[in-house]
Amino acid sequence: MASSPSRPFVESDAPIMCDADRDAEIRRWFDFPADFVPSLEHSREVIRRWDSERTAGTRFPFAVRSVTTNELLGGCELRPTDQGIANLSYWTYPSHRRRGVAGRAVRLACDVAFDELGVQYVEIVVDSENVASRAAAEGSGFVESGERDGRIVYVRMPAYKKGGIR
Repeated sequence: MASSPSRPFVESDAPIMCDADRDAEIRRWFDFPADFVPSLEHSREVIRRWDSERTAGTRFPFAVRSVTTNELLGGCELRPTDQGIANLSYWTYPSHRRRGVAGRAVRLACDVAFDELGVQYVEIVVDSENVASRAAAEGSGFVESGERDGRIVYVRMPAYKKGGIR
């Protein structure tokens, strides 16, 4: 399934985001407060906050959508640092997992990071037990570079492009 992370989330994405906030896998890998209760209002607030952060240039969240149907498949975000690095995180909604969506989103987000944001490299920090996320990183040209806070750090430089040099 071809996907594209080039567009921001919109308010009509809130119900899907709210449902995903109940997903055990998403809750396992992302930091949710113990007392968090998903709601449409929370999801709408997240979309508004992401819009503000995008405008400020501090965080660039992207809705990952099917290019043929525009269906929301997941998301990814780039968070640039002052050191010329961008941290990348990504997620796929339950019914779209194991179809290559995350890997494609990672590759496209890297294109944005290098071509539009001008970062020197992109890093992904992954729990060692998150096999699917590690596979998406490795399959997208990231190499393991160490550990941070008990998690694996992967990095990718701008010259990598699957199938050859960028």
